[in-house]
Amino acid sequence: KFRQMGRIIPSVTVLLLVFVTSKAFEIEITPEYNVAAQIGDKLELTCSTTGCESPSFTWRSQLDKPLDGSVNSKGSRSILTMDPVGFGNDNEYLCSAFCDHVKKERSIKVDVYSFPSDPVIEISTPMTVGEKASITCMVPKVYPSERLKMQLEKDESVLGTKEFYHEEHTETTETKHLTLTFIPTFEDTGKAITCVAELPIDEMEFEPKKRQTSQRLTVNYGPRNTTVSVTPSTTVKEGGAVTMTCTSYGNPAPKIFWTKHLISGVSQFLSENATLTINNVKAEDLGLYECEGVNQFGREKKTVDLIVQGAYNMIHCKPCFEILGLILLRLKSVRILPFTSVMPRMPLSH
Repeated sequence: KFRQMGRIIPSVTVLLLVFVTSKAFEIEITPEYNVAAQIGDKLELTCSTTGCESPSFTWRSQLDKPLDGSVNSKGSRSILTMDPVGFGNDNEYLCSAFCDHVKKERSIKVDVYSFPSDPVIEISTPMTVGEKASITCMVPKVYPSERLKMQLEKDESVLGTKEFYHEEHTETTETKHLTLTFIPTFEDTGKAITCVAELPIDEMEFEPKKRQTSQRLTVNYGPRNTTVSVTPSTTVKEGGAVTMTCTSYGNPAPKIFWTKHLISGVSQFLSENATLTINNVKAEDLGLYECEGVNQFGREKKTVDLIVQGAYNMIHCKPCFEILGLILLRLKSVRILPFTSVMPRMPLSH
């Protein structure tokens, strides 16, 4: 019997108080629930106890397969480390803790998977308008690959899908492909190609289960919609100035070449600039001018007829003889001085 505050307490009651206030021997394992581990990553399973000063631990796997990991026990904790996680770690693990003659156990299931990176898009180059091209979506190092789903989209419009559920299960990571062929148009330039890959394993908790990659299309095409603008107009007065600007669209951007068609049939190269300016226009500047847009996928031409208004003295304008045919076609806009104004009168013979 014990005396407390003038009262006598039976020893049985004291023993009961000590038993109630001491912690019971318990065990827990973390993560608390089944865990999904990515192949190549590091995973730690921690087994810990309460209510025992010096417990001892053991780890084993289902059917006593190798642990494929290392164990470090200290105090009331024991850690099973898998680094890196491999196919052998796809197992159920049992942690046993002993305190005196009492044994406690907890188990946890480890499921392994592999979905380490976003898809990769490969596009056949160069991609040219009107010619067949292929787009390949590649998903590397997938496991289990038979659960993979793939989809190719163009500006959110589905081009094609592929699933692999019909394939046999193998304990290996695989790279999967989805390849489509299509004929690009002018309108495809700048549109987004997106590859979406999903590994929808409902019985496993991991993120992400969906990955995607997008890439803008670059479509090559030859020059098109080539135009020429003339300032102030295609009819210019002698001594004035005229500017001709050539615009051509293509991918890659076309180079511009200016030439002039001579009466002899020869084309005279003038400039590689988009803008051609002629100051102090002369009679011999009239004629047919041609701008041409050129890239490695084609070429396109546009011509402009330049008319020069003025009083042309045919005797003092030697180049005018070369273009006499053109001048005669433009008699409405060209005034030629009377022949008698440039030649002396011959005396009448008697």
